[in-house]
Amino acid sequence: MDDEVPATVKRHTALNIWAACVAFLLGPSLLVWIVRAVALAAQCAPGPEPCRGMMLGGGLRDALTLSWTVSTDTLILIAVALVASVACLFARRPLLAASTLLLLPLAALILPMAAVYSAMYQGCPVSESGIGDCTLWGAQMGMSFHTAASVPWLIYGFAPYSFSLALMLGIIGWFLLRTRPLGHATANPHRFPDDRFRHRD
Repeated sequence: MDDEVPATVKRHTALNIWAACVAFLLGPSLLVWIVRAVALAAQCAPGPEPCRGMMLGGGLRDALTLSWTVSTDTLILIAVALVASVACLFARRPLLAASTLLLLPLAALILPMAAVYSAMYQGCPVSESGIGDCTLWGAQMGMSFHTAASVPWLIYGFAPYSFSLALMLGIIGWFLLRTRPLGHATANPHRFPDDRFRHRD
């Protein structure tokens, strides 16, 4: 019983680390979609005019800038996702570890990109070269919109590495979960006594 309490605390700490990494990578993207959801709730079509008197464009631009600062740095993106995956291994959740490293970097880039493309309208260009300045809901979006055009290339750059690491972590986690019960049984031979030694003549 005494050994189970520290193990539970360690797993809880590992899950807290995982949650902090997820919040760090996806939190800015969620802010982007909160602003986008406000515009949808107000039934404001994408355009240069303010959304029912609200300058939602400025809020969306700032949220996108924050999101791109985190997600477009692939070194930070993969490093934080890797930390979250290793924390899942300590929490004895290998499937979550593999899926975290596989999906978390993609979600951090795809979510803000989807928000940008959902807010585009005719006369609001998005290009990798950064030509043009889109005005959305009363604010100029600048590079916060144009960065979305480079997201596919960023994904192509790190996806093979993240997929390989996710597969490796999944295999390691599966192996550890398979071997650990055997190790406990060997270390505690009297915990589950053999029926042959229960009754002696």
